[in-house]
Amino acid sequence: MARKVIESVTCDACSKKGLEVDGTVVLTIMEDRYDLCDEHGERFRDQLAAALAPSIDAALAA
Repeated sequence: MARKVIESVTCDACSKKGLEVDGTVVLTIMEDRYDLCDEHGERFRDQLAAALAPSIDAALAA
């Protein structure tokens, strides 16, 4: 009899809260890899975009 194995990936951020939410996004920074749900993926994307955006002071100095 053949067996079917289903692998499930859970969101690392949700797991820290004791929740089991499917991970759908992979965030890779150098050697580190994080599996995230859509909500956490969007949240980290927005935080990174804000952190990497040119500052207002730099734009005014130019």
